Amino acid sequence: MGSLEKLEDRSFKSYKGRMHASQRLALRDKAWNASLLSLTVATTIASVGLLADSRMYGSGGPTIFVCLAVLSLVISLVVAGLNYGARSRDLFNNYRRIQRLSTEVEHLRTRDHAPDYAEVKVLLDRYNDLLDDSENHNASDFARVGKSGRWSWLVLRDRSISALPFVTLLVPIGVLVPFVQWLMRAV
Repeated sequence: MGSLEKLEDRSFKSYKGRMHASQRLALRDKAWNASLLSLTVATTIASVGLLADSRMYGSGGPTIFVCLAVLSLVISLVVAGLNYGARSRDLFNNYRRIQRLSTEVEHLRTRDHAPDYAEVKVLLDRYNDLLDDSENHNASDFARVGKSGRWSWLVLRDRSISALPFVTLLVPIGVLVPFVQWLMRAV
């Protein structure tokens, strides 16, 4: 395989890997935002209910809500530190530039005459600059591109991490159930 073919293959795999990374980070950004918003709304509603009936959540109700407030703060600080939204946008811009480069390489390979070393070197340098310009995709993103034997384990692990904010939606539901029950009795 010649250097141009290798560059075409590598740039295509990099584009796909970073595309998956961008999508993964965008999903996590939206999911954690929904989780935190749901937790905030549910605990606010429940706190209003506690003002009307201090026993709505049992004798430990106030302690539970202090713990939920601390949990919400910790999650929001961690999620803010991970900066999913900005990282997703950066990876999106990077994979689009790599995609354009990959298309140029593909076009160069289909010409009637073989490209000279200088043409290939310019494209290789651009490719390396694009790699340096952005964070890399993770092993799970790369496994989705290739036919790696590790695909199932890596993707399963990554999807489990991405599912965590959806699992945390059980907390707001659990908080609202006693409030709704109290509300139904009050009506």
